[in-house]
Amino acid sequence: MVNAWKPILAALVIFAAGVVTGGLTVQIRQPRPAPNPGGTAPIRKVPAMPREAQLRELSRRMQAELDLAPEQRDRIEAIVRESQERMKSVRDEVGKKIGEEFREMLHKIRSELSPDQRRQFAEIMKPHDERDKREDRSAYPSLPAGKAK
Repeated sequence: MVNAWKPILAALVIFAAGVVTGGLTVQIRQPRPAPNPGGTAPIRKVPAMPREAQLRELSRRMQAELDLAPEQRDRIEAIVRESQERMKSVRDEVGKKIGEEFREMLHKIRSELSPDQRRQFAEIMKPHDERDKREDRSAYPSLPAGKAK
């Protein structure tokens, strides 16, 4: 059964690396908005609901709209809890592989840059690195700007 997951995990890692690379490329190439002359704060995106909140909302809607019997609700909640535990281990494993791929990508990018471009790239990456520190994304650390493997 473990061997059946290997191609799936490999595909997820490749897909996630593509998403990260695409997101980074868009962020780098996207023009920065001009300062707001009115002095009002820029509009910020509302973050997505955490998984737990999404599952609670799904459970609430199922109860309200499907009129579940108490036994059904209990069995479904058990199914969701068990699935969450399995998904967490998969996310952790995939997250580690994505982090490794991301670090390797950054290393390869930096190896193509001149020292001055590396400093500029470090500035470009600062918001990403700061966000990672705030969100404690230990699976996605980046190497310091001047470091090479």
